[in-house]
Amino acid sequence: MQKKETIALEAVSKTYSQGAVAVHALGSISFKVHEGERVSIIGPSGCGKSTLLHILGLLDVPTGGKLFLDGTDVSTLDEQQLAHFRGRKIGFIFQSFFLIPTMDALSNVALPMMFYDVPEHARLHKAQLMLERLGMGDRLHHLPSELSGGQRQRVAIARALVNDPSVLLADEPTGNLDSRSGEEVLKIFDELSREGKTIIIVTHDPNIAKMSPRIIRLKDGNIESDEKKR
Repeated sequence: MQKKETIALEAVSKTYSQGAVAVHALGSISFKVHEGERVSIIGPSGCGKSTLLHILGLLDVPTGGKLFLDGTDVSTLDEQQLAHFRGRKIGFIFQSFFLIPTMDALSNVALPMMFYDVPEHARLHKAQLMLERLGMGDRLHHLPSELSGGQRQRVAIARALVNDPSVLLADEPTGNLDSRSGEEVLKIFDELSREGKTIIIVTHDPNIAKMSPRIIRLKDGNIESDEKKR
């Protein structure tokens, strides 16, 4: 049975103005991603990866075309609706983790639930369960500075998952990790994909990309190839 479409881009383009010069960051991008797919978006610096990531994450709006997330045309949402939709539907994982240094792992993971009026006891309970699932049950009250890179990324993944988003967007998620920690993070992504999470990894590393079942290559703001492994 065909799984539902989580993401659909229809002729999405993005043009920036730099004075009198128009910079075409994205040409006309169209693709669909289904529930449970794990996709790597790869390409050289300046190819449009970051722009595409920002549009997929509802952090920027396209100049042309449409983006559908879980069947909703996001261009129909106002700013408040968009912020709420983004917080519920999308989890972000970054190369630099972006954990709050003065908060322990448990509080970092619980933080996103504060914006949705989840009671404190429920926030902490769910955050603990998420950290325990990712093998961080013995590090609940450690500050980020007391954790290894791999452990900090696990906390960041738990934080991204805690609101049960449809989509995980990972920007160079293994870039600051040693090879062993990087492999562990990719195994977590495999497991989450099998459970139905849609995962999009943006990377310049072909070794990371080739571990994904699907690779979209960008060049000069356009899709150069879209390959699925059989």
